[in-house]
Amino acid sequence: MRRHHLMTSITSTGITVAVVCLLALLSFLPLTAWSADAVKTLPPPSDEVIRKGEQMYRNGLLPTGTEMKAFIRNDVQVHGASFSCVSCHLRSGIGAIEGQVLTPPTNGVKLFKPYYQYNPVIPEPNKPPPKNMMDRPGAKPLYRPAYTNDTIAAAIRSGINPAGRELNAVMPRYQLDDADMNTLIAYLKTLSAEHSPGVVPGATPGAPPKEIRFATVIAGNVPANQQKEMLATLNAVINDHNTKAKRRSKFVNYGDKKLVAASFNYPLFTLSRWELTGPPETWRGQLDELYRKEPVFALLGGITSGSWQPMHEFSEKNKLPCLLPITDLPVVSDSDWYTLYLSKGIWQEGETAARYLDRHADLPNDARVLQIIEDSALSRTLAAGFEGAWKGTARLAPVTITLARGERLTPEALQKLTRTEKPAVILLWTSEQTGAILTELAHGSTVPKRVHVSATLFGSRFADIPEKARPFTYISYPYRLNEEKDAFYDNARAWLKKNSAPVSDLRISSKLFALTKVLLEPFQVVKRDFNPAGQGNGLVIMEEQFEMMLHVRRNYYRDYLMDVVGMMADAQSLAYERISFGPGQRYISKGCYIAKLSPGAEPSLIKESDWVIH
Repeated sequence: MRRHHLMTSITSTGITVAVVCLLALLSFLPLTAWSADAVKTLPPPSDEVIRKGEQMYRNGLLPTGTEMKAFIRNDVQVHGASFSCVSCHLRSGIGAIEGQVLTPPTNGVKLFKPYYQYNPVIPEPNKPPPKNMMDRPGAKPLYRPAYTNDTIAAAIRSGINPAGRELNAVMPRYQLDDADMNTLIAYLKTLSAEHSPGVVPGATPGAPPKEIRFATVIAGNVPANQQKEMLATLNAVINDHNTKAKRRSKFVNYGDKKLVAASFNYPLFTLSRWELTGPPETWRGQLDELYRKEPVFALLGGITSGSWQPMHEFSEKNKLPCLLPITDLPVVSDSDWYTLYLSKGIWQEGETAARYLDRHADLPNDARVLQIIEDSALSRTLAAGFEGAWKGTARLAPVTITLARGERLTPEALQKLTRTEKPAVILLWTSEQTGAILTELAHGSTVPKRVHVSATLFGSRFADIPEKARPFTYISYPYRLNEEKDAFYDNARAWLKKNSAPVSDLRISSKLFALTKVLLEPFQVVKRDFNPAGQGNGLVIMEEQFEMMLHVRRNYYRDYLMDVVGMMADAQSLAYERISFGPGQRYISKGCYIAKLSPGAEPSLIKESDWVIH
């Protein structure tokens, strides 16, 4: 199964950063087991120290803002911004895996524990060969002691671990003075050091978490049928996990026909409903109060009648993951981290039209484009998506006509516009009056070559497009068009039906079905508990790492959930042509079709383009 990883290259050496870091750190932590020793409680560093250490870890920048200096292979100088810690160890510091190569954790909970190494699996005379690591005898002696401030500094500067072993030469050696080194170490000690808010601890100290709390947001005047479909789907996802967790929490079968108690449990999920009322400018305050009363691990789904911006900003402020909200107006950002959207929403439809016209419409560079928009958030966002992509071309800027709220574009005004502007392309970013405008264009003295409309703004009223207008009408369509019943389609629909989640033309349940991958897969209840004997008073590192990169278990940190999602393989989707993932990517559907309508009273959509990827 293909895994994504953040890959950055250096032109001068041709060395791929992620691979360099992964290989380098293999010698850092071999096949080992963690001890149960706890990290000593130290006074927490100041917020300013944490901020500066975070800048070093994530961006490869010193507290002064200059790049950290580093060398690989003893003498090849590299840029700290390209070889930042986060490139290999990820934002959470829990590490990553690419194929058979892993990058170990760098957070304080793991760095400040000794490691043990297991004996190799060697068959003994007259005995069946061991099946796996759990059949091995006791742990080997200490492989390396716990790191201290001094030995961490030596590893970072000189590539020497606490046992005196030299790390791989391709691991960067960072040139840091004592003050900067102390800042980075202070940050590492706090990185993923405690479970995130929303994780309810067990009944006794050291016991596994009891439950993980989630919430969903309903913001504004959302129609009852939309609320019902969303909540039914979210409850189906929650119940799916809890049913499996209850079966696995108490006993695990290790293949010897004997049930033994599991060494950990699977926390149950709970879901709260946060309803926001009143004007959008009051939503942030309501969210703050709800979160103060009930901290949650993440927001699931959610739906609003307007922009998702208040919830987006709330998530960024509180470092709170928000997974797949239902909105046509997400926040389009290249830097924000905590909200994972289904797509760029209606912005993406305008962006698709621009890319299609530039690449496939055979337009001369001086072709005139007339853009007609309404005074609404959807129409303005659609136009912004088009303009954002169109600016990257060598073409004339569009002429934009904005209709006042409630204003109808009369036939006379339309005719005057077409005569004056002589557009090669009309972008008709309107809603209810789209059909009437297309009818007027189809019967005008000059029939346009191309008119682009939005599936979201036009809704399901495709039959309103007159047959005479269909040859020149192009539709930005962001959903799956291939409705053939394959195995995935049948199984997904069956799962929704079994769990009482309605499937309607609202597409809410078909969109949120992606949570079975984005949420259930990271928290998947696996068939067995590795290392039941507790060799070395710790966890089997290789078996745990392989599982850890697929699942959150034990690492209940919000950033780690987002890291795991970023490393997922691409997948099929009920709502979209496909969904894809990657480190730092925040829109799982990255494409859109350009489609046209077939003739007849009940027209169907016909693909005019392939899935246009952004």
